[in-house]
Amino acid sequence: MKIPLIFIISLLFFGHLNSKSINGAELEQKVSDWLINKNQKPHIKILSELKYPFCNDDNLLFSDISGTFKLIKVTCTGENKWSFITRNKKNIKKELSANNNESKVLVLKSSKKSGSIIREDDIIIIKKKIGNKSDLIVEKKDIIGKKLKNSMSSNRPLHYSNIQKDWLIEKNSNIIIENVIGNIVIKEEGIALENADFREKIQVKNLKSGKIIQGFVKNEKKVVLKTKQF
Repeated sequence: MKIPLIFIISLLFFGHLNSKSINGAELEQKVSDWLINKNQKPHIKILSELKYPFCNDDNLLFSDISGTFKLIKVTCTGENKWSFITRNKKNIKKELSANNNESKVLVLKSSKKSGSIIREDDIIIIKKKIGNKSDLIVEKKDIIGKKLKNSMSSNRPLHYSNIQKDWLIEKNSNIIIENVIGNIVIKEEGIALENADFREKIQVKNLKSGKIIQGFVKNEKKVVLKTKQF
């Protein structure tokens, strides 16, 4: 019995293709190796039954088309060109979130009570995951010499909201009460009854008369009774 020539050629052709192919399992391993070289965790799954025309390693290219190593494109630039995209099924969002929340922060070495003055040797730097980065203190110089608004335990990130505001005049500070009448300047010793900043209203007590009066902050030591005296 004669076998048709076309059948023989087809058999040889497809047999040649089968011997010169690369399957899904091999491609999965190659993609995984590439990800590891990129310091990424591989979670690739390619069906082992899939077959592509054989491609030399020199002609096999891998590229991250997602920017987060979530989608990987595999391309063969050889004689039989082909390409496909596979998914790296890892929890990108969770990993990025964990890295972004870990920061170097300023914390107290030991617990301190409200009103305590913070000194340089009270502060240490640690690496910690934090959820709230708003008003986080990042420079030691911004907190040294400041007073704590509330009591704080050790190893808690320091925020500007944890320290007392720098008032120009603080409550219970000794001040000078100044009043100008014509060409006469009258000065009396007093004590501040509240905190206040420049030009703000403040209640003070005249130590000589015992009277409580209202004035305006001119500087860190002086309160004037009229705004036109600035």
